[in-house]
Amino acid sequence: MIKGKLAENNYKPRFSGHETFPFRYLWISKLLISIQNHGSENINKMSLMDLMVLWGCGANMTKSIKHWCIALDIIDHKYNLSEFGQLLLEKDPYLEDQQTLWLLHWKIASNINFTTWFYVFNYMQVSKINKSDIVNELISLWPKSSRNTIERDVDVFIRTYTLSLNKKGQMSEDSLECPLSELNLINPTSQKGFYEIQRGAKPSLTPQVFKYALAEFCISNLNTSRLISFDNLLYSESSPAKIFCLPEFALSEYLEHLENDGDDIFKFTDGVGGLKQIEVTKDIDLINIAKLIYKNKGHRKAA
Repeated sequence: MIKGKLAENNYKPRFSGHETFPFRYLWISKLLISIQNHGSENINKMSLMDLMVLWGCGANMTKSIKHWCIALDIIDHKYNLSEFGQLLLEKDPYLEDQQTLWLLHWKIASNINFTTWFYVFNYMQVSKINKSDIVNELISLWPKSSRNTIERDVDVFIRTYTLSLNKKGQMSEDSLECPLSELNLINPTSQKGFYEIQRGAKPSLTPQVFKYALAEFCISNLNTSRLISFDNLLYSESSPAKIFCLPEFALSEYLEHLENDGDDIFKFTDGVGGLKQIEVTKDIDLINIAKLIYKNKGHRKAA
C-alpha cells in the first residue's frame, strides 16, 4: 500500500499522451525556435497539418512534441512559454548543456501527473527493475486502467533513459532516442529485460541544479516554521534525493556546498540527532536560481 499524493482519493493516474514516443533530440529545439520565429499565438492557430510541415514530423510525433513540452514545463496548452521555457530559449535552446537535461528529468519525475515516472523514482526502492514488475505494480494500484496502455507507458519510460536496440538487439542510428539517456540514470544489466537504477553520486549534477530542485521542493513543502528536516529531503516524495537517486552521503555533500555558497536563502541548523535541517529565510526566486545554472555556461561533461 502506498502513501502520499498517489494514494489520494481524487488522484487520477495518467499513462498516455506521448503517442508512444519519448521526447527526441531536436524536438524541444524545433518548438522553441518556431515560437521565437512565429510567436505563440500564431503557433496555437496552426492546424495539425501546418505543424507537421513546420516541424517535419508525422501527426503522432507532432502531437507528442506538444505533450512533452507541456510535461517539461516549457509551454502551456496554448504554446505560451513558461518562465522556464523562456530561459531555455535564451540560454540553451538546443539542449547542449548537461544541466538542462538534469532539469528536464527533474521536471518530469517530480510531476505527479506523469504517473509511471513519479512512481518509479519516488516509490520503488529497488535498484534492479524490469518492465513486467513495474506494469504489475501499477496495475495492482489502478486495476481499472488498461494493461496495454500501462505497458506502452512503461516502455516509453524505459526508452526515455536508455539506448534503444533494433530488432536484432544491436545499436543503430535510432538508438539515441531521448537526450535523457545521457544521464545514465537507468542502465541495462547483463540479465535480459532488467535495468538498474543508478543510486549513487552524480558527478555531472551540479550544485546549482540541485539548488533549483531544492528550492522548488521547499516551495511545495514548507510548513509554518519554514523548516524542512534532512529526513524529509532524503525520503519525501518529489525530494531532490528521490528524483536524482541520491544516497545520504551525496545529499549531505550537496547541502554542505550550499551552506558555503554565500547565498542566504537557506539557513542550515542541527536538528534531532545532529542531522541538518533547512530553514528558508526569505522568499524563493526560482527563475533567478535557474539563471545562475547558466552563468558559467560552456561546459558539458558526461554523466
